[in-house]
Amino acid sequence: MIAWMFPGQGSQKAGMGLDIQGASELFRSGRAVVNRDLERLCTTDPDPAWAPDVLQPALFITEVAIGRKMQSLGLQPQAVVGHSLGEFPALVIAGALEFEEALRLVALRGKAMAEAGRANEGGMAAVIGLDPQSIDAICAEEGDVWVSNYNSPKQTVISGKDRGLAAAAKRCLEAGAMRVVRIKVPVAAHCPLMQPARETFEQALGDVAMVRPYCPVYCDADGRAHTDPAQIKALLVEAITSPVRFTAAVQRMRDDGFSTFVETGPGKVLRGLVRQIDADAELVGVSNDEQATSLIPRGDDINYQTEPAGVSL
Repeated sequence: MIAWMFPGQGSQKAGMGLDIQGASELFRSGRAVVNRDLERLCTTDPDPAWAPDVLQPALFITEVAIGRKMQSLGLQPQAVVGHSLGEFPALVIAGALEFEEALRLVALRGKAMAEAGRANEGGMAAVIGLDPQSIDAICAEEGDVWVSNYNSPKQTVISGKDRGLAAAAKRCLEAGAMRVVRIKVPVAAHCPLMQPARETFEQALGDVAMVRPYCPVYCDADGRAHTDPAQIKALLVEAITSPVRFTAAVQRMRDDGFSTFVETGPGKVLRGLVRQIDADAELVGVSNDEQATSLIPRGDDINYQTEPAGVSL
């Protein structure tokens, strides 16, 4: 079975909005919501190191455009999973959220996270090559630092205040981590420092109309498949201050029979993570029209040409 994956912050790249049919129309809709020329940024900016209130809508629109291009060719996922921000394009493609409603939520979420980051300054760092259990214990002992992303058995991300991050990074290296890499994001996402953003987002989400998706949605907050809109909404709120459990989600998907994972968006971060979780998984990347067209159904078969993945971070 085939699942589509939608990446989050960190997967952006220069020119990510190019060569995607239908993207311009979606970017025009986005400009009315966020009051920024996101199409210009996503097609011409050589350094997409934008703040969350700009980056999140930009990535969201790019990924929805790619997913819709694939759907226009007769392709459909049998399940979807999104990494952090990627949960929102996943829900749109699965039919649970309307594009405009999801975009408003994404814009509000990005702004709320940026504001929470200014109120509770901190950051994030990726720990490479140390088991998650050891990192959990180190964070619990240090304070002001938490595990924010269980990305793969080899990569765990921590979030927190600068002093806590530095202390935890030092101890992770002493415990055997290959390296610790500070991530270029201005907020400490998916940890208790985002509580103000969670409250703002929860209030906004309360009035949003979400319907039952046509395929299972594997949620970050618990790594499980869901189709009930009320449960999905609750987990979207929970995800703002709790870890992204991407490893658990992929393992559960493999247990549920999914063997092919299509990264629907820029970059190859998620393919690298899935490769670390399950070396036997079949991996595909689609970030433009040409790659989408290569998957056009032929008879009863879909030409999902797999490719080796790079390693993230």
